[in-house]
Amino acid sequence: MPIFCCYLLHQLSKLDFLKIVNVSSISLFLRKHINLIFPYLVVTSVTLFVFPYINHVGIWLYDNLLHVHFELTGLGKLYFQLISTHLLWFFGVHGDNTFHILAPLELSHYVLEPDIVIYQFFTSFVLLGGTGCVWGIIIASFFIKEAHHEQHIAKLSLPLAVFNISEVMIYALPIVFNPFILIPFLLAPALNAIVSYLCIYFDVFSMSNEVNVPWFTPIFINAWMLTESYIAVLIQGILVLLNAAIYYPFLKACQKNSMPGKALEMLVKRYSAGREIESKAESIFAVHHGEFQLEHDCLKQVTDALNRGALVLHYQPKINLQSGEIDGFEALIRLRLPNGHVEGPWFLNTLARHNLLEVIDNFVIDQLEVDLESFKKAGAVPKISFNMSPDNLLNGGYKRVIKAFSKYQNQVEVELLESVYIEDFKSTIGIVELLKSNHINCAMDDFGTGYSCLSVLSKLNIDTIKLDRSLLPDPSNTKSKTLYLHLAQLCKQLGFKTVAEGVETTEQELIVKQANIDLVQGFLYYQAMPVEEAIKLLGNTQKVVV
Repeated sequence: MPIFCCYLLHQLSKLDFLKIVNVSSISLFLRKHINLIFPYLVVTSVTLFVFPYINHVGIWLYDNLLHVHFELTGLGKLYFQLISTHLLWFFGVHGDNTFHILAPLELSHYVLEPDIVIYQFFTSFVLLGGTGCVWGIIIASFFIKEAHHEQHIAKLSLPLAVFNISEVMIYALPIVFNPFILIPFLLAPALNAIVSYLCIYFDVFSMSNEVNVPWFTPIFINAWMLTESYIAVLIQGILVLLNAAIYYPFLKACQKNSMPGKALEMLVKRYSAGREIESKAESIFAVHHGEFQLEHDCLKQVTDALNRGALVLHYQPKINLQSGEIDGFEALIRLRLPNGHVEGPWFLNTLARHNLLEVIDNFVIDQLEVDLESFKKAGAVPKISFNMSPDNLLNGGYKRVIKAFSKYQNQVEVELLESVYIEDFKSTIGIVELLKSNHINCAMDDFGTGYSCLSVLSKLNIDTIKLDRSLLPDPSNTKSKTLYLHLAQLCKQLGFKTVAEGVETTEQELIVKQANIDLVQGFLYYQAMPVEEAIKLLGNTQKVVV
């Protein structure tokens, strides 16, 4: 019911006729919550109307399940309890507590033939390591190469699994809502139950009903206390190994198809950038209400767009003019809409005016770190550059860059605007040196735009200069062509690698070839593409016709 209410409120909040205010004279935060009044009233009314019917269906279902349970044999009751509790755990509910609350006493405290107390049987021979037999998961995870997340969770779960506590594994792996783990999560305890039951039934070992062993007693110890039989202890060990064998293929499939912790964090960030910007914008609004009142409509358009869509990184290949090979990529921010359409970063200027580019920068850094791991997993180590706002760089953003990319030696390049040198030359020089000492390359982006200062060129400590597309001359304009050729030659003589941006025609390509440019990028070769396509491109070919 709570999930239904949240989804309904989300859908109703999109309807314009339920909104009370649309003016920009109040803050985004206040406007948003005032406009939730009518959707909230509708959700409350619908919930009050629907709940009695849902309750009636629930009671009918519960009564029928009880009727079925009463007609089951002892072994059938055992499997009914086993499947019920584990399914509840799978959906995030404490299965054992819920089952004992809902089920009458005779349904949860019964005796199996031949004279087996169900509580002792469950805790000592079925749930080895806790619900789901997590000893099997722990052992299986250490046999899977590259299963770093699973192994980390296994190490955290290990001390608790000794005492049959499985919550860490269930919620942190996670097992909850994980379709890859559902089958072994049910199959492992089911196997333990039938094997242990048959062993007792055929007198391989016997359980004492006079000994009360707490559920948190470690395995092997609890088996010995209940049976005083080495065979029972051996059976426990065999069952643990069988559980590991059951979990292994499913855990391996889960590891291949699941995203690591960092990627999962980025999935959340991808859809939450709008809310983060809203929060920061609220603080700005409170301080500068009058100054930003006229800008609020623009900012609202941006936050609405970011809340509807998802930030993504696309990668545009850079082509080596001499070899025709792909020499790397530039990471470019994009907005993917709910209909799948991808838009360019039209919102950056608005965010820059409100000093909110830090949110975008942080997203780019975090997502690029995840994508670099995807490239690495595919056996590729391309050089990738990305842009960073000057204010964020000078205000400590470089620390985040170093933390994220120092481990990818000489694979990442930070693109700086020329204005950052003009704004604070000394600090920028120091930051660039620090980045380079951590094996992170630096480039000057959009050189030639604004008020370029040639005297700065001789003092720059960067590796690459990117010539802006606005410098690309019209083939009929000999002066602009001469300027481009000599500017490129000057950069080369000063020891900089040169990159030409925005090459879209064969005429422009001819000019950059004449200028002896090192790398080119533009629609003539490739448009920016998702990381999956970039990986596929590197795998298929690294050479284009130039």
